[in-house]
Amino acid sequence: MIMRKVFGGRPLCALLALFWALPWALGARPAQAETLAEAIAYAYEVNPGINAQRAALRALDESYVQARAGYGLTVGVTAGHTYERLDRDRAREQEATTNSAGITVTQPLYTGGRVRARTNAAEARILAGREQLRQAEIDLLQRVVAAFISVRRDEDILRINRDTAAVLQQQYDDTDAKFRVRQVTRTDLAQAEGRLANARTAVINAQAALQSSRARYLGVVGRPPATLEPPPQIDALPADIDRALALAEEKSPQLLNALYAEDASRARIAEARAGRRPSISARADLRHAPFLPYDQAIYDDTFTASIQLSQPLYTSGQISSVIRQAIQENNRDRLTVENVRLTLIQNVVDAWSQLESNRRALETLRQEVAANQTAFLGVREEERFALRSTLDILNASSELQNAQANLLRASAAEYIGRVQLLAITGDLTPLIFAPATKLYDPARNFRDVRNLGMTPFEIPVRVIEILTAPGLDRRSPKRVLEVDVPPPVLIPMPPAPTPAPPPPSIADILETSRQQAIRDAHKNPISTPKPQ
Repeated sequence: MIMRKVFGGRPLCALLALFWALPWALGARPAQAETLAEAIAYAYEVNPGINAQRAALRALDESYVQARAGYGLTVGVTAGHTYERLDRDRAREQEATTNSAGITVTQPLYTGGRVRARTNAAEARILAGREQLRQAEIDLLQRVVAAFISVRRDEDILRINRDTAAVLQQQYDDTDAKFRVRQVTRTDLAQAEGRLANARTAVINAQAALQSSRARYLGVVGRPPATLEPPPQIDALPADIDRALALAEEKSPQLLNALYAEDASRARIAEARAGRRPSISARADLRHAPFLPYDQAIYDDTFTASIQLSQPLYTSGQISSVIRQAIQENNRDRLTVENVRLTLIQNVVDAWSQLESNRRALETLRQEVAANQTAFLGVREEERFALRSTLDILNASSELQNAQANLLRASAAEYIGRVQLLAITGDLTPLIFAPATKLYDPARNFRDVRNLGMTPFEIPVRVIEILTAPGLDRRSPKRVLEVDVPPPVLIPMPPAPTPAPPPPSIADILETSRQQAIRDAHKNPISTPKPQ
């Protein structure tokens, strides 16, 4: 019934969908392989969130055209047809119609700097929008990498947990057989049964975690994960924390966005102050209308040319209020820049320290896995000679399983930490993973539309504005706080870990040990004594 509702009563569609979903439900991987570069390139091109940001930026580009239009020529046409009837004492006295037409042309000559300030503010907002788009792209790359690494990590954890459950099942069967012949106690059997149940619970939890990671991958990349290849090595990290802080100051989209926003608010101060200055415009009117109203016998063609000057004299404090408001908004944006800068320093130091700790943890976790693997094999061998109990074997397998899972999680966290550090410094691009990716050019649309509708009359008006209107301070705002860069980390960053395959499961370890024992037996056969 549910499949009929979902698939519109088409059993074949439901069967195909079930066939497609079955491998995912069973934890199997499709045959098609996919690299991190392919996932990033695909998401970068088709992700709807990024494409929505790009459309928003293209819409923002039009604000410059709209502001620049204040320099330009405007032409308007009017036309009318009027009918009038005059009735007096219910008797028709007069009835007439008339037609008229006119055209008006207006060209600003001087705006007191208003249009210049508006175009500067619009351009600054566009630059800020580009940084917002770059931040959105960086966030997408982070989510794609995290989803890719999480799927691989959870697949390996599920594999380890399944193999551990299979080994514990065999251990339980062996313990049960020994219990039947009174070689072990019921306590030993209960311990084996409890560890087996715990291992099965771990498998269930690992399956749920993997399905969740695959769902996140689908939501970010736009297609379900295939067989995921090992991720590439990342070698573009800054050499030290000083270099990381310098890169963040130079390239961070969050900081650049705040700086451009402050630039736009400074332009709005200039626009507000220009409200006190005069504006001059030229106007020409051509009108075709009857000499007398409602008399179509004689028409006049009237041409009028004028130059108009407008100068505010008194506005009840409105212009002064707008200026004060713009100044306070600029103060807000300057303080926001400093707040973003402080937060950026904190994030860089945190990301650097976290990456350092992850790399050091990887070293100790590898040692822990190797030691637990040796201990596990030794305990099993000693148990054959009654030197170890069933509980010792169960404890050794549990410790090995936990160490392997922790190593997988730490390895994934270390790789994601590299990407996070690049993201915070603003150095993360798709080219790091997929050099063949065609990057989106956020300035292309602006170059295409910025001069649409422009007339030659705008050029002298712009020159007059530049020469006579008060200029804008295009430099970076004065620092509110002089923050000392934290001292370099005394402990050097460990080198990037060499790519290594995931740790073998307990079942693989036992199979490798068995094969090694067979090879050793063939190399050193036991010689039988010759009969006398």
